Amino acid sequence: MSGVPGQVLRLGPPGPADRAHWPSRAALAVLAAARRAGVPVAEQAVLVPAVLEAAGRHPAATLLVTLTGRGSGRRLRAEFHDGSGGAAPVAVSAVAAPEGAAADPGEDGPLADARGLLDLLAEQRSRLDWYHQELDRTDRGTLELHAELVQTSERLRQAGEVQAHLLEAERQARATAESARARLSFLAHAGATLSASLDHAQILGRLHALLEAQQVARLNVWLDGDHPLAPFAVDGAPAPPRRPPETAHRAYLTGRAHHATPHPPLEVPELTGVAADTELLAVPLISRGRVFGVAAYAPVAAPFTADDVAVYGELTRVSAAALDNAMRYEYEHGVAQRLQEAMLTDLPAAGRLRFAARYLPAEAGLNVGGDWYDAFDRPDGHAVAAIGDVTGHGLRAATLMGQLRTALRAHALEAAAPDEVLTRMHRMLVQFQPDELASALLLQVAPGGRLRWANAGHPPPLLRGPDGRVRALRGSEPLLGAPVDPFAYRTRTAELAPGSTVLLYTDGLIERRERTLEVGLRRLSRVFAAATGGLEEVADAVLAEMLGDGVREDDTCLLLCGAVPARREGRDDDGHDDGRRLASDPA
Repeated sequence: MSGVPGQVLRLGPPGPADRAHWPSRAALAVLAAARRAGVPVAEQAVLVPAVLEAAGRHPAATLLVTLTGRGSGRRLRAEFHDGSGGAAPVAVSAVAAPEGAAADPGEDGPLADARGLLDLLAEQRSRLDWYHQELDRTDRGTLELHAELVQTSERLRQAGEVQAHLLEAERQARATAESARARLSFLAHAGATLSASLDHAQILGRLHALLEAQQVARLNVWLDGDHPLAPFAVDGAPAPPRRPPETAHRAYLTGRAHHATPHPPLEVPELTGVAADTELLAVPLISRGRVFGVAAYAPVAAPFTADDVAVYGELTRVSAAALDNAMRYEYEHGVAQRLQEAMLTDLPAAGRLRFAARYLPAEAGLNVGGDWYDAFDRPDGHAVAAIGDVTGHGLRAATLMGQLRTALRAHALEAAAPDEVLTRMHRMLVQFQPDELASALLLQVAPGGRLRWANAGHPPPLLRGPDGRVRALRGSEPLLGAPVDPFAYRTRTAELAPGSTVLLYTDGLIERRERTLEVGLRRLSRVFAAATGGLEEVADAVLAEMLGDGVREDDTCLLLCGAVPARREGRDDDGHDDGRRLASDPA
């Protein structure tokens, strides 16, 4: 083969009978040409398979092999040409055939071509083995990757399930915590609402209102009464049956909560389950170890849970404490009020002094205080008026009030001056009741109109003269029972002219949260100065002006002492002879 560029091989086209062998013939021919042209074996391995494939696609074409270029750029080119001449040649491949490269020294002919083909096939087999090995490694890697992806997917699935479980557990924990918070908030609100009252009817009304707002349970209550248990009806709510259900009666008798239910019994300590057609939770009202009633709860919709039982048990306990406090307070209040009313003095008949008195109990808190007043005539013609206030409220204060009033009467009958009376009362308190304190004001009016008084920590009395001017009779010593013993009180004096009036009162008349006692005293002075009419009318006017603007938070006592105005001898206010003269009238 010449090394000159140009055509080196022309083959075909094959006849119809040879077309089956055409690809192999074309491949062997190209292989021989490539070897003669010095094409490297590696390039032969590229060229021959390409010709073999192209010949299979073009069984009726002519194979043309040419050399192009010179030197190191010389190339062996294979093309298939359509026999019609109308189509462009189909380039198969162009491989390097450097000029000067050594040709294959092997023998020529079919044997040499066959050996070359075998060499190529061996080279291709080696390449195919390498490709298969690479493919196997790739497949194994793919399988390992697939297995790892499967494992990762499984781990992700398991992690998702764990996360979902944790989220559900968190949701349930949050719901449980929110439910517990709501229950605690309800119980705290109920405790504050119920304990704020000292009226047992009001407490039960508030308890019904709390449950109605929840829309979870209906309530009926039975309390100790004339019968073992009496129903308590709340305004606006259906009245309970006269006799409590058997479950409620058992709870009252045993002092233990009972739960009647058609459902499986609840596992709650200290709860007795009872099979029944309808559900009812009965909890005894217990305070200070005494059962005094029973509360029965019926569900509105859903059956009671263990949490419901705990909530209603605690609600009943709080209600029982509030009811017991209220009923004890009401009892004590009633006793103290009756005691105080029994101790209110019958004022002396008209004499040298005329009297008008008022006592008003507190309106807030059912308080019964130790406010008291007294007025009487001594055998020697002196008139005595007193007013006082025991610290504290309730039965103890009312009892101490009675003791002080009795002591004052006993000492004032014979004492020469008011200070002597207060000093003895003070020593009595210090000796026998050192923890008690009281205020007291004692007035003594001589037949000639001389007014003497002593004050133990009480608001000053007001003196209104015949001309209507009002002044406070100031001057005071410590409270009775104050730890300053030995101690003696002072007596102060003033003139009680005919037509004058002295106003004695307790601090409930002038004391308010929003103002000081001094401000209240100045207001009382103005009201007292402006009041007209007789003593009764003046008392009503003073109370209306001083107490008409709010709720009374403390007891109030008021005592008016009026000196009979000067008049003609032996004539009363209607001009009739009354047989009496004032000490200031001429004999």
